[in-house]
Amino acid sequence: MQTTDAYITGHIPVPAEWEQVFAPFYYTLNQQASAVSKLLSPTFQTILVFNFGAPIQFSPADGHTLPIDKSIVIGPLKFAHAYTIPAHGEMLVANFKLDAFYRFFGKHLRSYADFLLHPDDIMGEHCFATLWEELKALPDMQQRVDCILDFSAGYLRSRDSGSEDIVNKSDAGGVVNPVKEIADKQGQSERNIQLKYKKYLGYSAKEMNRYQRFKKILDRLQELSQHNTIDWFELVHEGGYYDQSHLIHDFNHFLGLSPAQYLKLQSSVCIASGRA
Repeated sequence: MQTTDAYITGHIPVPAEWEQVFAPFYYTLNQQASAVSKLLSPTFQTILVFNFGAPIQFSPADGHTLPIDKSIVIGPLKFAHAYTIPAHGEMLVANFKLDAFYRFFGKHLRSYADFLLHPDDIMGEHCFATLWEELKALPDMQQRVDCILDFSAGYLRSRDSGSEDIVNKSDAGGVVNPVKEIADKQGQSERNIQLKYKKYLGYSAKEMNRYQRFKKILDRLQELSQHNTIDWFELVHEGGYYDQSHLIHDFNHFLGLSPAQYLKLQSSVCIASGRA
């Protein structure tokens, strides 16, 4: 848990049986008298946000500001997004791993038109409104997470056989051409495997490989910035970038910031732990 005055953030791990479904839940308690703004780095996860205070202001890539009232589904998060937690606000975020969102809802949010949806709009029933009321009444975040897991058990489907190889390659990371490997193994065309990536994960293997390379740079920067010893040429080499301009291009692509801007604003950038 990290505490700055009365602004509290933390992660709640999930039991072992849920580790292939959810990354650790993220929560924020803003007990200050003023709003706090943050920048959420891309995670390539689809998230389900529960808000228990005044509306959270969320700003997606197009610059518009959208209020989050009680609950909303967002993602997959391929770029950084700004958000503002109001005074005395409470937020709990469920992070779906890999094909987990598909296993719940039978689809992925692949176009901007359905980038943000109320979960009841996806499921075709009004169960999340009742769940939100139950969560709101609970006294702490751990109990809320336990309640969400109990609720989720009734909706989680078994993994499709067609997604097994895709999930394994995505979770391993570092595979140069996972689409070709899977296509050769399954005796299918690369085009079919690419479509399966979109179906089960909501993004392509190429997008994920690019993100994983950039995420390693962010993780390394967090280590190096504590000692004020950042060698950008070494980072370029470690990350497998062509040159420094190539790395700067990815900073602008994923965060909308230059490396220098990122270092200056690092304390206000939320970086997810673990892989999507």
